Amino acid sequence: MMFWRKDGEELHEDVDLGEILPNHDGSFQMSVDLDLSSVPAEDWRRYDCVFQLSGVEDDIITKLDKAEIRTNRGNPNMLILVAAGVAVLAVVVLAAATGFICYKKKKTKLPQPSPHNSSELSELSENLNPET
Repeated sequence: MMFWRKDGEELHEDVDLGEILPNHDGSFQMSVDLDLSSVPAEDWRRYDCVFQLSGVEDDIITKLDKAEIRTNRGNPNMLILVAAGVAVLAVVVLAAATGFICYKKKKTKLPQPSPHNSSELSELSENLNPET
């Protein structure tokens, strides 16, 4: 049996009992999750996890220690780094798209020689330099 206590009293609220799962080496694992979202960090020392194994006289008691607790919450520093990376990537993509659009607009504004004008130039050139 495994359960959480606060000040020596067994807790039932904000506790999620996990199932017993076998490991590949013949041992087993179980979890009992405690929701600490409403518990101030300074009160964590009042909590402990108790594991009672049948046939063993003494309970295994683990104090709730912030340095050793595992949580599903992500590393806030990592989240900041990922968000910054996404922001930088978005700025680079936006700058590239803007540059491409400006390039295309500039290219379309340049006067293109029309085929009509080039044939007139050819005629003019022939008139100026007649073949003898």
